[in-house]
Amino acid sequence: MPRRTVVLTLVLACLGAACSGGGGAGPPAAGPPARPGEIRIGVGEDIWPLTGVGPSSKHFAAGELNVGVYEPLVSMAPDFTVRPGLAERWELVGPATWRFHLRPNVTFHDGRPFGADDVVWSWTGREFMPRSVTATLDKVVKVDDLTVDFVSTAPNLRLPEQLVHPEGPIVPKGSHNDATPPVGTGPFKVVDYQPRREVVVERFDGYWGAKARAGRLTFRFMPDADVRLDALRRGEIDAATGVPGPAVAALEADRRFHVVRAPAGATQILTFNAASPFGTDRVVRQAVALAVDRSRYVADVLAGNGEPGRWTSPPAVLGAAAQAVPAPAFDPARARQLLDDAGWKPGPDGVRLLGARRLALTMIGGPTVPEAGMRLVAAALKDVGMDVVVKKAVDIRTSEQNRDRGYDVELAIPNQNDANPAFLLASRTSPEADYTALAAQSVAAPSREEVQRAASAMTALAVSRDFTVVPLAGVAQTYAMRAGVDFGEPHPSAINQTWATLAVAG
Repeated sequence: MPRRTVVLTLVLACLGAACSGGGGAGPPAAGPPARPGEIRIGVGEDIWPLTGVGPSSKHFAAGELNVGVYEPLVSMAPDFTVRPGLAERWELVGPATWRFHLRPNVTFHDGRPFGADDVVWSWTGREFMPRSVTATLDKVVKVDDLTVDFVSTAPNLRLPEQLVHPEGPIVPKGSHNDATPPVGTGPFKVVDYQPRREVVVERFDGYWGAKARAGRLTFRFMPDADVRLDALRRGEIDAATGVPGPAVAALEADRRFHVVRAPAGATQILTFNAASPFGTDRVVRQAVALAVDRSRYVADVLAGNGEPGRWTSPPAVLGAAAQAVPAPAFDPARARQLLDDAGWKPGPDGVRLLGARRLALTMIGGPTVPEAGMRLVAAALKDVGMDVVVKKAVDIRTSEQNRDRGYDVELAIPNQNDANPAFLLASRTSPEADYTALAAQSVAAPSREEVQRAASAMTALAVSRDFTVVPLAGVAQTYAMRAGVDFGEPHPSAINQTWATLAVAG
């Protein structure tokens, strides 16, 4: 049974102190040597239980670090299409009803058989489920032991694509993501969990699909990417996630290691706070968009490991329609002229004023965004007359606090963890009537190509007409590994990572 001896006071103490495997002042203590068949992986912050405990838990062993314990009904392939999973097939049987035919002879890790009752419970009996689905979900109905109907309040042709989200896994009836022990149907089962230190999983030999290639995976929580890389170089771990762009060249030059890149799956973007006076000012948003040199961002911040920002979603999810999205312009002179025309005049210190009001923005960023990127953006905005206060969070809790305290612009890295091509776009609001119409069109589109065209048109509106999003760079998930460790199929969406394909050669 997994260990879960943590209490809330210990968790809160760890937030401000140096905790094992956490974001404290020093590196985590060295772990034991690897067992035969074990792969040790350095990963980011352990955000459980900061984002929900018990029935409200949405992450442990399922979400931000998806360790292959739980599974949704369907999965998202590396090309962002939907694959069968616990559901073998699905069909639209009514205007707002999707029928899913479940895979027979599937068992949970504790030997219980999987069936329709578990699906109904997982989607209607639990406290937390992904908003992208539940916003329109009316009910989930058992047809027979291996058949369920998902009934929406209105037609939703994107529902199968939305069900891939790993925060919506299937758990045994009466259970939840945070049960003790965690019991799922996935290729791995949890054998040990020490909050903010590590989670250990072992291959589930009763898995219905292809068996995991590694017998045991130990995920060690190391929020600082440099700490992860140091541990890799010292031989304390065998692989590290989230390799910073500037470290890639040195790792690739060292024959002891290699870097594995997944297909591009994330975009570093600037977004604006709709509650901020600056965030609702179209002239300010457009000036921000024009002021940042995306090619320089890729060169200086990512050391060339990325592509200049053009889309809000990975271009692969948009298909051929991605090419219809124009590349954003870099034109600081135009930015200055726009601000001049709007009455924002340079003050004595170079910061623009509108009457007595200073053009002073607060920019926030979460723990995984590059601090160098925030500095480059701040310098670019200063060049056109904006003062920028940078608040870089050290952990998830600090990030949430910065957001709650108010901000104007955020450097973010949204993840395409939904197979719906319009997923990241539909979650945004826009004053443009055209944008709202396209969002509705994306839900009703019968073919993926039509959804992709609608999503690309929404991207062009958001990026080049409304300026609610400023793409900075497209980036790929990168993993550093010692020689002999490799991925069979690294996933572009880290949340959907297929750790079962990780293996040691020979």
